[in-house]
Amino acid sequence: MKYINALKNSFITELKILFRYKKTLASEIIVFLAIYIGILVFGDTNVFSNFYHVKYTDGPVLLLIGYIFWSFSNMALGYSSSVVSSDAKTGLLEVKMQGILPYSILTFIPVLVTILESLLLLFVVCLISVFIGFISISSIPFLLFSVFLTFPSIVGMYGFGLILGGLALKEKNIGQFVSIISGILLFTTNTFIVNLPYYIYIIPFTSGIDICRKFYSNSNFDFKLVLVYLLVCIIWLIAGLLTFNYFLKKERLFGSFDNF
Repeated sequence: MKYINALKNSFITELKILFRYKKTLASEIIVFLAIYIGILVFGDTNVFSNFYHVKYTDGPVLLLIGYIFWSFSNMALGYSSSVVSSDAKTGLLEVKMQGILPYSILTFIPVLVTILESLLLLFVVCLISVFIGFISISSIPFLLFSVFLTFPSIVGMYGFGLILGGLALKEKNIGQFVSIISGILLFTTNTFIVNLPYYIYIIPFTSGIDICRKFYSNSNFDFKLVLVYLLVCIIWLIAGLLTFNYFLKKERLFGSFDNF
């Protein structure tokens, strides 16, 4: 019971932090919408409708599916690594590690809270899309459902973020490295591009995008791709936990948290 209470209290605390810092929340909304507007301006939705053999009016939905997977996965990547770096700099890392909950759980809670924030942003994006005629209102339920399908990729990208968090323990500061990786993933994966080689599926959210798009376009169910999606995300999670614990133990033996 004490573990459940600890989880509940940590979740409530993170929610309070989210809505207390309204300026940060407002800036994230602006960034989220700015990227989305960029998609509207520069994205070619006809490419998606032609590739998936659907009506041209469904092209924007397929494009938006890719953006949803990338944005939610990007949130998991960014927050998992930034929480570790922030805790180490402020001295909270040692304090949290002495709690009853594993540190990996404590770092995942802010990710979940951020995902809830992203859901609110996505709802706003959907309303804007309907208002400007980019998608039909009948597409909104599926787009919201697609968020459920992003969960494995969120877990996988969380593992990726833990690897970067481990590097932050070693190098003390990884600067804008996470943002650079996010930008590269945005423009080099199937978020905006179709018919890419299969090796892109090594990135957790890419296979999820194709699964969701095929599901929307009523294509044949690809069971192998689902297995790849789940397996890749699990591997990234395990790799992230092992890497982070390795750097953490090394920092305990040879480093000092006070040096951040």
